[in-house]
Amino acid sequence: MALYLRSKKIDESTGDTQVIVLHENTAREYGINTGDIVLLAWRDIEIYVTVDVSNTIVETDEVGLYEEVWGKQGLPAGEMVSIVEQPRPESIEYIKKKLLGKKLTERELEVIMHDVAKRKIREVEVAYFMATFFNPGFDEDETLWTAKAMAKTGEMLDFRNIKDGNEIVADKHSIGGVAAKGVTPILVPILASAGLIVPNTSTRAITTPAGTSDILEVVMPVSQKVDDLYSIIKQTGACMVWGGSMELAPADDVLIHVERGLHIQSYQKLLVSIVAKKIAMGVTHIVIDIPYGQGTKVENPDDVELLADSFVKLFEQVGIHCETYPRHVTAPDGRGIGPNLEMRDILRIFEQHPDRPNSLETLICDMAGQVLEMTGKAERGVKHHVKNLGMRITGASAADGNGASMAREILHSGEAAKKFWEIAKAQGGSGPIKSEDIKLGEYTHEVVAEPGMSGKIDVISNREIVKVARALGTPFIKEAGIYLEKVRGDQVREGNVLMTLYATSPDRLELGKKALDKGRMWQLVQ
Repeated sequence: MALYLRSKKIDESTGDTQVIVLHENTAREYGINTGDIVLLAWRDIEIYVTVDVSNTIVETDEVGLYEEVWGKQGLPAGEMVSIVEQPRPESIEYIKKKLLGKKLTERELEVIMHDVAKRKIREVEVAYFMATFFNPGFDEDETLWTAKAMAKTGEMLDFRNIKDGNEIVADKHSIGGVAAKGVTPILVPILASAGLIVPNTSTRAITTPAGTSDILEVVMPVSQKVDDLYSIIKQTGACMVWGGSMELAPADDVLIHVERGLHIQSYQKLLVSIVAKKIAMGVTHIVIDIPYGQGTKVENPDDVELLADSFVKLFEQVGIHCETYPRHVTAPDGRGIGPNLEMRDILRIFEQHPDRPNSLETLICDMAGQVLEMTGKAERGVKHHVKNLGMRITGASAADGNGASMAREILHSGEAAKKFWEIAKAQGGSGPIKSEDIKLGEYTHEVVAEPGMSGKIDVISNREIVKVARALGTPFIKEAGIYLEKVRGDQVREGNVLMTLYATSPDRLELGKKALDKGRMWQLVQ
C-alpha cells in the first residue's frame, strides 16, 4: 500500500545517506519506524531511502527530503510523492549466511551488490557485510563474483577506438594509504601525451590526508557525467575524474562510505573495489602501485607478493592485463601533504621548479615507464618483472627498457604539462595557474628539531603524518596540511625546521600541534 505525501526540501545534508523525514503521527499510523527502508517514487524516479521521524520538521501530510534526496536525485519540492513499505531484503539472509562462515553463490553476491547499490539495506547491515571480508573472508570464486557483480551495478563503459583507433585502454591505480599522492596527476598526462587512452578514475580520501580526486579538484572539476567523459577522452585521450560522480560500480561507493568511517580496509575488499572499477571503465592494461611498509595499508612485507599475485590473477580472470609496482615506503612521496600543498608539488614538477620533490618525479617517470613498456609504446627491458607475478624486482629500474627515459623526456619537454591543462580545460577547469598561485592556510607553525635530535632522517611515519594532517582539517579544508622542510635522507640537527603546519584557523592549528608526536614522527640514523 502506497502512502502519498507532499515533498518538502530540507536544506541540510546527511553526508551520504539518503534520508527522508515523516511526521511521527503519520509514521505511527502506517507502522513505519525510524531506520526503516522505504521506496520513494515520483514519476520515473524510484529510490530507496531511510526513514527519520519528527514532530516539528514536517506536517502530517508532508515528507521531508534531505539534500542527498532532492539535490542528487532531483526530486522537487511541493510535489505528491509515493512511499511504499518494503519487505525484508533477500540480501540480508545471504549476509547472515556469510557471517556464519558459509560460501556464497554468484547469484547471492549479485543480489547483495544490487541491494547495496540501490541502498535497499541499511548502513549497519552493509557494515556487517564489510566485516565478512575480514572474517571469515572470501575465497577466489567469491572474490571474482563480487568484483563482477559490483561492476554490473552501474555503467559499463568502452573507450576502445575512441581516438586514433587505439585498442589499448591503459591505467595506473594505487592501493593508496600513503600521504602525498602526486603520482597520478602527472603520470596520466605523460601516458596520454605518448598516445595512450587513459580513462583514470580515483577516489576521495579514505585512509590518507587527501585522495587523488581531492587534490585534482583544486584546479579542475572532477565530477563528470558519463556522456561528458566520452567527449573529454575523445578530445584529449584521457580524463582524471572522481569515480563517485558517475554510476560506476555504485555499490563500491556505498561500501567506501562505511570504510571511511572505520578507517580500515581489507585486502580482499581492496582487490574487489579496484578490479570492479576498472572493469566498468573498460580498461585493458593496468599497473597497480603497491606501496608497503610501516604505517601503510600493507605493513608486512610478506603480504606484498600475495597481494601482487592476487591482483594479477583476478585481473586476468576478467580479461585485463595487469602488472604491479611494489615499493617499500618509509616516507611520504612528496613534500606537501593536503590537497593544495600536494597540488603545489605537482605544479612544481611540471614547472621543473628548483624546490620540486625530485624523488616523486623519479617515481612517476619510472612507473609511467612501466606502463609505456607494457603497452608497447616503449622498448621492454629484460629484467623488468618477476615471471608470472608482474612484480617489480627490488632495485630494478625501467632503465633496462626505455620507458622511464621516454616518460622523462615527455615531462621535461613540457608536453605533459600541456596535456594536463588540456585535460583540465576539457573537464571544465579555468586554465593554467602557477604553483605560487596555490593558496595555503594563513596560520602556520614551524616544527623544529629539539636538543639532542641529530642524524639523518631514515623514516617519516606515514601514520603520524595522517594523524596530524587530519587534525589540521584535511582533506575537507584544502588549504590545510603539512610541508616537509626536511625529507628522508636529509641531515638534521638541533634547531632545524623539520616541517611547517598550515591551518585556516588558530583552533585547527592547535589541534594539529597537539596531534604531533615528535618521538614517533621521525626515525634518525647516524
